[in-house]
Amino acid sequence: MHGLYIVDADGHVRDNEDELKRYLEPQWARRVFLFPKDAHDRDLGGVLGKRNVNAKVQLEDMDLEGIDVAILYPTNGLFIGEVRDRDFAIAVARAYNNWLHDYCQTDPQRLKGVALVPLQDVQAACEEAERAVKDLGFCGVMFPTYFRYATRSCGDPYFDPFYATCEKLGVPVAFHATGGERGECRFDTFLGLHLFSHVPEQMISITNFILGGVLEKFPRLTVGFMEAGCGWLPFWMEHMDEEYEKRKHEAPLLTKEPSEYIRGGQVYIGCEPEEKMLPIVAQMVRDDILLYASDYPHWDSDWPHTVKTVRERTDMSDELKRKVLGENALRFYGLQSPVPTT
Repeated sequence: MHGLYIVDADGHVRDNEDELKRYLEPQWARRVFLFPKDAHDRDLGGVLGKRNVNAKVQLEDMDLEGIDVAILYPTNGLFIGEVRDRDFAIAVARAYNNWLHDYCQTDPQRLKGVALVPLQDVQAACEEAERAVKDLGFCGVMFPTYFRYATRSCGDPYFDPFYATCEKLGVPVAFHATGGERGECRFDTFLGLHLFSHVPEQMISITNFILGGVLEKFPRLTVGFMEAGCGWLPFWMEHMDEEYEKRKHEAPLLTKEPSEYIRGGQVYIGCEPEEKMLPIVAQMVRDDILLYASDYPHWDSDWPHTVKTVRERTDMSDELKRKVLGENALRFYGLQSPVPTT
């Protein structure tokens, strides 16, 4: 396959807290931790993934993989939904975005930032999204799937101003799953906890988002559900339709079945390079909404073999590979390829 333009739709930075503190005002920087911590040995003492990553290293590793552009999400910042202090969340989000902007300046054509916003305060989140897109040049805004101290779902009208802002800015909202501890009391290993984290988090998010009628209210909004793979989607779409059929009155804003919104082209789904269900989902749902992700440099990434895994698959057509590896992500994030994809 010649001329493939590879876009990592869900890569990550190592947002070292000591570096971030240099972007914070003194009253915030003196805190020991910026984001919640746990004692899980995620990378098995550094055996899995890659710890020491900066922009230069990341670009070198992208070259090794054959990645042209990386869309960058946080690592520690994924847990901003667990920050209780509203004003602190606002300060940390702003500091992170300033730090990420400087990080991307190492090669702004290849490193693209996704904004962290403090959804603990929806007005502040709107203001930070505006700043991150207009002033810092970011190509998307992240919505964490888990808020430890909040009772609102992502389909709650409370978030409507945020969705309206992103729709106006023309950037996608990316629901990014974390290793949320929603079920931690029922698991005694990190394996069990992590296994039961990302997919259930995205099932909850997409259910609340669709049933809340957000796409009816914001018909030009684009959203993505990241880092949970795609294999669960056909089952969940069918399940949502079956339940909705009997209780439509509980989702009064909907004008069609839940699955139709997902098939409508506004909803994108991150996928794993090795997922056996990937071509099946492409056929059953759509082939132009699936986004390749490396998950670099996390412990569960298969870097530096993620692109190779997709390239060498025999159950995917060349056309589907082009879409998954780059074309879909370019459309989702509103980016242009500097070379034609053929």
